[in-house]
Amino acid sequence: MEVLARFQRALLKDLEPTQILRNLLEVATDEGVERAALFLFQPKTRELVGEVASGRGRHYTVSALALPLYQAGPVQEAFFSEGPLKVKEEWLLPVVGEEEGFCWSDPERRCVARPRATRATRATLCPSCPRFAAKGVLSLEGVPGRLVPLLPLLAQLTALALKNGELMAERNQALSRLSRHAEALSQVTALAREVARLLEPEAVLETLARALAERFGFYRVTVALVRGEVLEGYLTVKEGRAYWTEGRSRLRLSLASSPDPLARAARGKVSLLLPKEALPPGVAQDMGPSVAFVPVLAEDRVLGVLAMDYGPAGGPVRDEDLRYVELLAQAAGVAYRNAELFREKKALSLALAAERERLSQILEELPDGVVVLFGERGFANGKAREVLSSGPEVALEDLPAALAPALEGGRLELALGGNAYSVRGRKVGEARILVLHDITERTRMERALREQAAFTQALVDLAQEALKERDLKALGRAIVERLRASFAADEGLLLSEEGGRTEVLFATCALPQDLPRPNLLERALNQEAPLGMEALKPEDCALAGALGLKGALVVPFRAGSFRGALLLGYRRERRFSERLLARLGQVGTLLALILEKARFLALLEAEEAKLKALLEHSQDVVYVLDREGLVRFVSQSVRHILGYDPEGYKRAPIRALEFVHPEDRPRAEALFQELLAQPGVVRVAEFRVLHADGTPIPVSAWGQNLLHEPRVGGVVVTLRDLRPHLEAERVKGEFIAAVSHELRTPLAVIMGLAELLREEALPPFAKEYVELILESAFRLKTMVDNLLDTSRLEAGRFEVAKRPVNLRPLLLELAKSFGGVARLSGVEFLVDVGELPLLEADPDRMVQVVGNLLSNAFKFTPPGGRVSLRAYATEEALALEVADTGPGIPEEDLPKLFQRFGRAENARARGVSGTGLGLYISKHIVEAHGGRIEVESEEGQGSLFRVILPLYGQDSPG
Repeated sequence: MEVLARFQRALLKDLEPTQILRNLLEVATDEGVERAALFLFQPKTRELVGEVASGRGRHYTVSALALPLYQAGPVQEAFFSEGPLKVKEEWLLPVVGEEEGFCWSDPERRCVARPRATRATRATLCPSCPRFAAKGVLSLEGVPGRLVPLLPLLAQLTALALKNGELMAERNQALSRLSRHAEALSQVTALAREVARLLEPEAVLETLARALAERFGFYRVTVALVRGEVLEGYLTVKEGRAYWTEGRSRLRLSLASSPDPLARAARGKVSLLLPKEALPPGVAQDMGPSVAFVPVLAEDRVLGVLAMDYGPAGGPVRDEDLRYVELLAQAAGVAYRNAELFREKKALSLALAAERERLSQILEELPDGVVVLFGERGFANGKAREVLSSGPEVALEDLPAALAPALEGGRLELALGGNAYSVRGRKVGEARILVLHDITERTRMERALREQAAFTQALVDLAQEALKERDLKALGRAIVERLRASFAADEGLLLSEEGGRTEVLFATCALPQDLPRPNLLERALNQEAPLGMEALKPEDCALAGALGLKGALVVPFRAGSFRGALLLGYRRERRFSERLLARLGQVGTLLALILEKARFLALLEAEEAKLKALLEHSQDVVYVLDREGLVRFVSQSVRHILGYDPEGYKRAPIRALEFVHPEDRPRAEALFQELLAQPGVVRVAEFRVLHADGTPIPVSAWGQNLLHEPRVGGVVVTLRDLRPHLEAERVKGEFIAAVSHELRTPLAVIMGLAELLREEALPPFAKEYVELILESAFRLKTMVDNLLDTSRLEAGRFEVAKRPVNLRPLLLELAKSFGGVARLSGVEFLVDVGELPLLEADPDRMVQVVGNLLSNAFKFTPPGGRVSLRAYATEEALALEVADTGPGIPEEDLPKLFQRFGRAENARARGVSGTGLGLYISKHIVEAHGGRIEVESEEGQGSLFRVILPLYGQDSPG
C-alpha cells in the first residue's frame, strides 16, 4: 500500500502529461525497476510516443522514443492486449481509460463495427472506433518481485492520472475560450448599442464596418447592399481606411443567378465561410486563407451582405468570429431598418405638413361644402360658409337641426337657401365630417328624366300595341287615342297621303268631307317639321276654326312615298315647353315606323297569298328537307303531280328519299350528301320518283342547301316532271329525222345539177354562180347532217366507220370547195397541207369536222381577213389546225362552245347565222377517234381550233 501510495502521489503531483510521465518513471526507478518507459498513443500520427528512463540517482537518464502503431513489436502487441504481457525480463502493461470489453484485443470475436476489424487491420481501423479506449503502454524492465502483484493497479493509476490531465487541459482551454468569448460579446454589445443610436443608414453601415476592422482585427470589410434584383458594392474598409463605392463599384451581381458567394449568401440568407481556393479567381487575389460572407437581415428581409477576411498575412476566419459577426449583422440590420424608417418618417412628416397645407387650399376651392367638427367646434370651407351663412369657425349648435342624422354618419337630402343638397356624414376618429353636395341640377335632370321615361314608355306601349294590330284603320285609332292621352289633348286626327291621295285614318270628332284650307296638316307636311301653335287664329287653320280649337300640335312623318301627319288639338290656349316640342320629333319617327310596318305587313300578306297561289298551281314540286332528309315543307302542287297529300308530313315523319325509285335511290342519296357538304351551291340531277299509285315518274331535281339561311332553314329540292319534256324530245327527233330525209332528196338534185353545170362552158360570172350554188347546197347539206347527227348522238346511235386513210387529198379537195367562198367573202385563204401518214379514221367524218371548222372561220372573218388550214404530223399524232383573224371568242364563252346549241354572245350580237351544233358534233367525232379538239382565242385577236388525232386509232392493234 505504501508503494502504491508513492506511485499515486507521483501520478497526481502534476496534471501535464509529460510531467506525469516523468514523475511515474522516477518513482519506478526508485523502487528498483532497472528501466521504465511510458508510451502514449497520438491519434494524429498513429504512433506510440513516450519517454524511457533507466538508472538511479546520478545515473538516471530519460530519452524519447516513437513507435509507429502499424509496425509489429511487443509494445504494439501490448497496446492491443487485454492484460499485462511479459517479454523476457520486461513487463508491458496496457493503459486503458475506460473498459469497453477490450473488443480490440480479439476483434475476430468481439468487433461489431462495420467494416469489422481483424488482427491484421486493427491498427488501422480500431483507433477510429468510438469504443476504442486504449491510451498507451507502461513498460517496466527488471521489476522486483514485490512489485509484480501491483502492476495491474499501477496501470490503472496511470490511466486515471492521464485522464485527470486531459480533463484539466480541457478545463483550461474552456476557460480561455470563455474569456475570449466574454470579451468579444462585450465588444458586440457595445457596438450594437452604438449602431442602435444612429439615425442615418449610411452611419450604421460605416460604424459597423469600421468596428469590425478596428475591434475584431479584420484586414478588409466589404459591404454590399440589395438594390432591387441586384447586389451592389456600397462600402469597403481596408487597413483602417473607408472607401465609398456606391454608384461606381464594379461589384454588381444578380441576386437570382450570380454564383458569387456574396449573391449566394443573400439568396440563401445564410452565412458562408469559404477557403481562399473556393473563391472566384478574380476575387481570391489579396485575400486571407478564408473569407466570411454574412447576410444583413431585418425581419427576414435581406438588406445586404458583409464580406471579411484577415488579409494575406493573417490567419483564417474562425467559426466563433463568424458567430460574432452574425450577431453584429443582426443588430446592424435592425438599426439600418430603423434608420430607414426614421428617414421615411421624417420625409413623411414633411410631406404631411405640405399635404395638410395643400389640402386646406383644396378644401377652400372645392365646389362642395365641407364641415369638420372636433367635438363641439370645427371649421367650414368657403362653400359650406356660403350655404350655412357662417364664418370659418362653426359650432355644433349653429348647424341646422335637419343635419343631425348626417352628423351620426347618415345620408340625407334637403333644401337649403333655395337649392337642393345631398348631405353625407362620416366619423373619422374623434372628428365628424359633413359634405354638402349641390344636387339642384341633378334633381331637375332626374325629374326631366322621369318625365322622359314615362313618355318613352308611352311610345313603347304604343309600338307594342301597333305590333298586334294588322288593320291600318284600327292602328290609326290606337295611335290617336294613345297620343291624345299622352299629350293631354282634346281632339286628335291622323291623316295619310300616298300617290297624291289623302285619307283620314282616324279622327276623334266629325270632319267635313273635304278638309277646309288652309290647315296645319298641309303646312306641316310641306315644311316636314313639327308645329306647336299656342294661340290659333282663323287664318292660321280653317280646320281648327271649324273644330273650335285654340291650340294645336302637328307632327308630320314620312316613309318613302308614304307620308302623313298627326294633329292634336286643344280647346283652350296653352303653352308648350321646349321639352314637349322636342318630343314631337320622336313621335314623328315612331309614327313613320309603325305605319310603314303596317303597310309592309299588308303587302307581305298579299305577297304570301300570291306565293301560296303560285306554289299551289306550279308544275314543279318544292320540298324543304332537314339535315336528316325529313320533309319539313312540300308545296301544294304535290297533290296533282305526284298524288300525295301535302299535309301528310305534319302527321308523321317522312323521309323524302323513300319516295325515290329503288334503283335511283343511291344517286339521290349522293345528291343530298353533296348538298349538305356544300351550302349554297346548286346541284342538278335526274332520277325517278314514285307516284302515289306506284308509277315511276322521271324528274329533274334542282337542289340547294339553305340550312344557313334563317328564312328557309333547310335543303330546298325542286322536282320537275320530265315526261312532257321527254315526249317533246321524242317528237322532235322524229320530226328532225323526217324533215332531214325529205331535204336530202332535193339537195342531192341541186348539187348534182350544179356539178353538171360546172362542167359546161359557161361565162365566168355564171361559173361563180354555180360555185356559190354548190357551196350553199353544201352548207345546207351540212346543216341537215348536223341535225341528223345530233339526233343520233342523243339517241346513242352515233357511229364512225374507221379505216386506213390518207387525209391529204381529202383536205385539199375540201379546201378547193371553199375557194369560191373565200373569193366571194373577200377573205384570204391559206392552205398548208404536207405529206401525211396513214390514219385509222372515218374519212367522211373527218372531212365533216374540218368543214365545220372552215365554215365557222369564214362566217366570222370580215373582208380583208385571213383563214388558214394547216395539217402536219408529229411522232405520235396528226394535227389539223384552222385559224382565222375574226373577232375572237370572249373568255367567258369558251366553256360552252362545244355544248349543244352553244354559241358565243358576240356571234349573236353580230347577227351571224348558225345552229350551234357544228362544234358539238365535231367534238364527239374527234373523241370517237380517240383524239381531242382544242381552241385558243382572245377577244379581238382571232381564233385557232386544233384537232389532235392519234396515228393509231383506239381500235387499232398497234
